[in-house]
Amino acid sequence: MNHDLPIGPFIGRSFYGHPVRTGLLMTALLFGRAVYSENLLAAVPAASQTATAQEIVIQGTVRASDTKEPLPGVSVVVKGTNRGATTDASGNYEVRVADNRAVLIFSFLGYLSQELPVGSQNRVDVTLQADSRALQEVVVVGYGTQKKVNLTGALSVLDMKTRENTPVTNASQALHGVSGLWVNQAGSKPGRDNATIRIRGVGTTNNSNPLVLVNGIEYDMNEVNPNDIESITVLKDASAAIYGSRAANGVILVTTKQGKEGKTQINYNFSYGIQQPTMMPDVIWDPIQYMQLKNQALRNEGKTVVDYTDAQIEEYRQGMATNPYAYPNINWFDLVMKNGTLQQHHLRFSGGTEKIQYNFALGYMDQDGVLINADHANRYSLDLNLSAQVAKGLRVGANLTGNYRKYSEPPGGTGGYFNSLMRVLPIFTPYVEDGRYGNVVFRTPGRNSIENPMKLIQEGFRNRSDQRILTKIFANYELPFGLTYNVNLGFDKLDSYDKVFNPSVNTYHPLTLAPMTYAAGYASNYNTDNLTLTFYQTLNWDKRFADKHQVSAMLGTSYNDFGNSFFSARIEGYLDNTLTDIRAGSINPTADGTVTRDRLASYFGRVNYSFSEKYLLEAILRYDGSSRFARANRWGFFPGLSAGWRIDQEAFFDSRFISLLKLRASYGKLGNQAVPLYSYLNVVNLGADYNFGNTIQPGAAVTTYNDPSISWETTTSYNAGIDAEAWSGKLAANVDVFKRRTSGILRQVAIPSQVGALGGPQRNIGVVDNTGFEVGLTHRNRLGQFRYDVRTEISYVKNEIVDLNGETVISGRRILKEGYPIDAYYVLQADGIYQTQEEIDGSAKVSSAVRPGYLKYRDINGDKVINGDDRIITGNSIPKWNYSFGLNIGYGAFSLNTYFQGVQGISIYPTANLAYPVNNGAGLTNVWATDSWTPQNTGARLPILTTPQGASENYQNSTFWLRDGSYLRMQTVQLTFAVPDKWLSKARISKLNLFANGQNLLTFSNYKDSDPERDIKLDTLYDYPLLKTVSFGLNLGF
Repeated sequence: MNHDLPIGPFIGRSFYGHPVRTGLLMTALLFGRAVYSENLLAAVPAASQTATAQEIVIQGTVRASDTKEPLPGVSVVVKGTNRGATTDASGNYEVRVADNRAVLIFSFLGYLSQELPVGSQNRVDVTLQADSRALQEVVVVGYGTQKKVNLTGALSVLDMKTRENTPVTNASQALHGVSGLWVNQAGSKPGRDNATIRIRGVGTTNNSNPLVLVNGIEYDMNEVNPNDIESITVLKDASAAIYGSRAANGVILVTTKQGKEGKTQINYNFSYGIQQPTMMPDVIWDPIQYMQLKNQALRNEGKTVVDYTDAQIEEYRQGMATNPYAYPNINWFDLVMKNGTLQQHHLRFSGGTEKIQYNFALGYMDQDGVLINADHANRYSLDLNLSAQVAKGLRVGANLTGNYRKYSEPPGGTGGYFNSLMRVLPIFTPYVEDGRYGNVVFRTPGRNSIENPMKLIQEGFRNRSDQRILTKIFANYELPFGLTYNVNLGFDKLDSYDKVFNPSVNTYHPLTLAPMTYAAGYASNYNTDNLTLTFYQTLNWDKRFADKHQVSAMLGTSYNDFGNSFFSARIEGYLDNTLTDIRAGSINPTADGTVTRDRLASYFGRVNYSFSEKYLLEAILRYDGSSRFARANRWGFFPGLSAGWRIDQEAFFDSRFISLLKLRASYGKLGNQAVPLYSYLNVVNLGADYNFGNTIQPGAAVTTYNDPSISWETTTSYNAGIDAEAWSGKLAANVDVFKRRTSGILRQVAIPSQVGALGGPQRNIGVVDNTGFEVGLTHRNRLGQFRYDVRTEISYVKNEIVDLNGETVISGRRILKEGYPIDAYYVLQADGIYQTQEEIDGSAKVSSAVRPGYLKYRDINGDKVINGDDRIITGNSIPKWNYSFGLNIGYGAFSLNTYFQGVQGISIYPTANLAYPVNNGAGLTNVWATDSWTPQNTGARLPILTTPQGASENYQNSTFWLRDGSYLRMQTVQLTFAVPDKWLSKARISKLNLFANGQNLLTFSNYKDSDPERDIKLDTLYDYPLLKTVSFGLNLGF
């Protein structure tokens, strides 16, 4: 015999330790009722059945207040217990309580929660009120806010609450997974680990960075403590036209946390983490194996004289046991690297009255990098927001965001240091026996790594301090006739001081102690002083007519003044390394400096119309004048138009399941003025002296001719999208298709050599298309104590050069050519590995030195010769696909959040040092010992072991070395425990969350040489590595 069991008791039984089949549980979740057999009840212990008989059974129905229809899936929880139920398809529930003092909590997405005491009732019927906050939710847009449901543009909004307890060090890291963004963090250098951001592809060969504004003022968002940010809005289409000449690469709007009316709230966040590189090269550190493989590489090239004789190798083998100073056997990575640490503290006070609200926060970050010395960063941050109603209709306020940063690194920088570290040989000793810095016992012909990485990291320094503060004051005044006037004045001040001291320190031969290298010491100072002034004002009008027509309009003006001053000085000739000040030097002093100024004046406006929140229209106008161009081309006009249709508001659309269905489309023109300053002026060399009358006379000459007619790069944006929500907001989907065409791209054109060695002018001659789509899906639900949130984002972008004025620009292995993406690769097509001499004799080849085991290339043009004419265009420097997905689950006080992010369709061409064996004086990786071609291993993945200098035939720019840089990474996994309120109430603590977090813990990729997430501007592999972090922390509130 089968019975129908309401979902509440079913889930209750399953959560109380009685096993139920997964299939039954899914049936319950989907249909609200489950079928069980008497055998299931028979499995319940008698004591449990007796306890159930003593409890009170409460039944009831839950309905919606607006439609009076029953609500399925409502969570019904007995307050203070783990007991719960869920309403079935008819809105009915049944739950057992201990006695009549019990309180039931009813909650459902899209509706306000209710708490009702049971009392003497056996039936409790409930009517839930619709939560209008979802419909009234507003998002930040250019120069204002709009209701989210009425948006007609393509926007992505990140609520920083979703990143709460995640110990990111800067805001750009938090943008992973935001739809339409490619966020690329190439390294984790302390204090300089911000990511590169691209919105909907790359549309220019010039600056592709988006415009970032913090509280309406242009600013670097990585200068803002992530804990101080409330939300981040990304404008991806014509909605960005309100920012005109700076909007072609998209716009990111950062809003910091504001004070709210209510008692003072105090929040303290703390986290402490351990950091390690996600991946390091698998280097051969065995000195004997290294010397043998180096010799083998030379013999494979046909050489009879090798670097290390058998006697030397045997000498080294025995010396490792008797004199480890001269004959070291060490892993240099272990010697100069360690676990890094990262700790962050953040304290915030917020609150206010009806008249004044405030938010004040202090932050501190200490990051000790993975190098043993001179690899450290500190950040002290401050955020203050004040808002006060000083008179009727007049509100004034101020925002202050600032930080002070300190960095330390080796004198050549961490990038230069890792370059040297990747070149150090296993036979290089850090110290000789008396403690001085060592070198190698065997010097070999050709390029040797003469830099001792231990010396480079222990001696000298590069210390930098940055002090930056953004101040904004504003006022809002309500005028008659529904008008509001807003005025803002902002100052962004940056002072940066960089001091470098590179001492003169010898290295010594490990046996003879003779000095082997000497570099003259030097000191240098760099000072940067930037001041940016921003002023903007708006006049807003909002009016509703006949209860159906809503019109809002905004007019505004803005003025930006960017000033930059830079000075540097360098000197050599230090008597010793005690005095490091630049005044202690004595010879070869040099100095340099620049002063620049850049201004932008703008007029802008926006009009929004809504008919019954059903038919939506937005028009944007922007008129910009920039000092970056000549007077005749200084002003540009940038319009935007978008429309939306909320089908769910139509009378013919009657769906209880779908709560939002909106179509939208947009068109706009955006500008890019991020070109080098003074590009319209000729470049003159004042040191072009000449001979006149047998005497050298001072003179000047033009070295680069420029075109005064250059103007903006212009991006035309087309977008169409659909937004949908269903099941009372539990399901949501967003789909966008777009095309962005950037025309008038500024690039330098060549001048015929007949006119002399002159640089060509910049001209507006390029056109690039970015075409693609974005899809976002989310699902969230709550079933009693259990809650979950699933989300995924995927985007595709096809990048193509449409017009380059018929030119083809080749730069090394990169190419710009019509019909291909920006910076595609131009390389030979590898066609396997030669196996026999007969195969070599019958094919086209690079040279006559080709041997079995060498790489074979395809003869594309069929002329029987392999050369540059056989190159093909292939690969992508920009990923075609970006995707992410996450799952957040919670039960009671526990929650587990996971987030994955990946890219597909991007290429990597590794170069320098360990990218090839024994390259540039470096060693080699283990794969060359296990998977390179030999007569006995003809199926190997790699060609025969040779050196790039002795067998360049194997190291031609080719598809063999071009790697697939696609990857999937577990970006974040976090376990949080929210300490129950009843445990905290006596201590007057309002919130205490304890968490453990992991970042970058897992990476899945076919590319194994290094971490696949790398500097998008470079092919070089080795800079500061990306780090994985395991951290613990708390979030405490009073």
